[in-house]
Amino acid sequence: MLREPEVSVVVPTYNEEKYLPRALEGLLSQKADFDYEVIVSDGHSTDSTVAIAKEMGARVVFEPKRTIAAGRQAGFMSAHGKILASSSADVYVKSDWLAKLVAPIRKGPHVASAGPVIPKDGNLLEHAFAKGLLTPVARGLSRIGIPYVAADNMAIRADIFRKIGGFDTDMVTAEDTYLVKKARKYGKFKFVKDAPVYISMRRVREWGYPKYLLYHGSNFFKYHLTGRSHSKYDPIR
Repeated sequence: MLREPEVSVVVPTYNEEKYLPRALEGLLSQKADFDYEVIVSDGHSTDSTVAIAKEMGARVVFEPKRTIAAGRQAGFMSAHGKILASSSADVYVKSDWLAKLVAPIRKGPHVASAGPVIPKDGNLLEHAFAKGLLTPVARGLSRIGIPYVAADNMAIRADIFRKIGGFDTDMVTAEDTYLVKKARKYGKFKFVKDAPVYISMRRVREWGYPKYLLYHGSNFFKYHLTGRSHSKYDPIR
């Protein structure tokens, strides 16, 4: 009889055939002392995303709403693991990423964790910004009870996820912050600085620095001050 996985990794997708193979290569090749599964939660892609996911060994579930939060919710609700990890279709991860990300939950009192997001194909300026500013800021904010997280790189206890009802599936952004803020009512949150994911800069390239920084900066403050996030988030493929 196959054992239930201890950890489930969920990747929401919609027409991600260009990026998904590289992401799954890393996500399916993790070195860990526990069993885990990878779930692709797909919004009924019209390209070969689903075929790629199945061929590479991921479990596929479907959701019709096509918001990023709905994709994550469908994947998390179908997961078998006691810990639920979230990533994305355009990431690269090292082989020890998952073990490091979930260690505070498996071995300590934490109910949720997150790690840094670093440019995968970025230039020197982008790497310096991510490593020299965003990562230290995220660590500092987490210490004073203000979660600064990206769903490309986060994890939560499954029982806590279900207790709080999961993501708000109407949200098009900040669904990750919403989830962690609710989870913190039940336990500690840990920012794991040595568990990075490396993510495509495609959105930065498409939007440009001013729009990208203004959108995400204003969204962070808006959500923490008002409890509401921006209502529009243009998809980039």
